[in-house]
Amino acid sequence: MEILRRLAHEQGYCVIVVTHDPAIAQEADEALRMKDGALRANAG
Repeated sequence: MEILRRLAHEQGYCVIVVTHDPAIAQEADEALRMKDGALRANAG
């Protein structure tokens, strides 16, 4: 995750991570959830 964070923040890359791991998702700057086949913004 550190390498991906550096790419995004220091190099300006867009990094997309798909995971089922809540600990990984927690590290994201922005998170979306999929429910019933539709993407939804995370509340909070």
